[in-house]
Amino acid sequence: MILFLSIVFDAGTRLLILPIITSGNRLVALSAGIGRGHPNYLDAVLSFLPGVPRQTASGWSWQFLRQLYRLGGRGGPLTGIYNRFRRSGAVSASVLSILEHKLRRELRSFPGTVLVDHPLLARLLGPVCRVVYLHGEVAAPESAAIAEAELILVPLEPTARRFEALGISRAKLAVTGLIIEPQLLARAETAFHNRLARYRTDQPLTVAFFTSGAYPRPHMTAICLAARSCLDAGHRMLVFAGTEGRYAPRLPGTMVFSSRAEENEKTAGLFPEIDLMVAAAHERINWALGLGLPMFALLPHIGPFAPENFAFAAEQGVCLPLTQPQKLGSIINTLRHFGRLAEMAQAGWGKLPITGAENAARLVSDCLQ
Repeated sequence: MILFLSIVFDAGTRLLILPIITSGNRLVALSAGIGRGHPNYLDAVLSFLPGVPRQTASGWSWQFLRQLYRLGGRGGPLTGIYNRFRRSGAVSASVLSILEHKLRRELRSFPGTVLVDHPLLARLLGPVCRVVYLHGEVAAPESAAIAEAELILVPLEPTARRFEALGISRAKLAVTGLIIEPQLLARAETAFHNRLARYRTDQPLTVAFFTSGAYPRPHMTAICLAARSCLDAGHRMLVFAGTEGRYAPRLPGTMVFSSRAEENEKTAGLFPEIDLMVAAAHERINWALGLGLPMFALLPHIGPFAPENFAFAAEQGVCLPLTQPQKLGSIINTLRHFGRLAEMAQAGWGKLPITGAENAARLVSDCLQ
């Protein structure tokens, strides 16, 4: 079997990676295109590295992996299998033999640095070229402990310590701070203070619901129940439903986007109005930890990152589990009345560093010296 692995530029131009690595670039950014979080972290860092080529792995094998992510994260029996595979690293082991031949061959002679956004790419390319793995999650599951990477960028010191416990040398770890979209940082402080002021009024609050890339059925059901509960309680809601309209909930305020970039832009525009959010713990947890935006985590947790992310956020006092979505509206009212929403927001503001994207870009630049 011959695997023709190609790279797709954002503009849609399709070509092999070989011309890119022989054109004088000292740094190439490569995304697996899996999920929302991984590529979003990469985009945030690259906003501070103008001119660095960014490509997304393409070809039938990568398309298969992305479909596996969607199916495995959608709920039901497949989700249990998916979670076991992700925790054990079995997925990585089974697909490496399919993915490795062409990409490894083309990058073997690359004298520069490859910045990757996914542990699978780091494991795949680490043995043949200089790899910096951008690990934007607080969680550090065993499947993400990639000894083959020259450098692993992690958001927080507890993440680094966890990787050390998994056998990664401290010399290979660099702490960046939370990686948050730059367009949100520009609005963060004003949004935080206005949010606290709204908590002290009797005005309706704005609850933002975010679907994850796999549109898990249990999560979608919970979003529908919780959103209707919020409407019944007199609150306003916004539903950010990603880019696949056929899976979007049929609710007032639902927005479907043509691209992740469009969704990020719309989110940034509406962010100052949002008072709390409902989302999966494997996505957007950094907003609760660093931007003072209280969060309810959708259940069940899916994938290896969500349980650890949630545990850390809950310990910080910024996140609660959405155990009773049909009662969310009344729960919000109670939390607001007793000052708990304000406490959650304050627990997520000024406690942790939030300039991880800029710091990561500087660290990557230092690697090129």
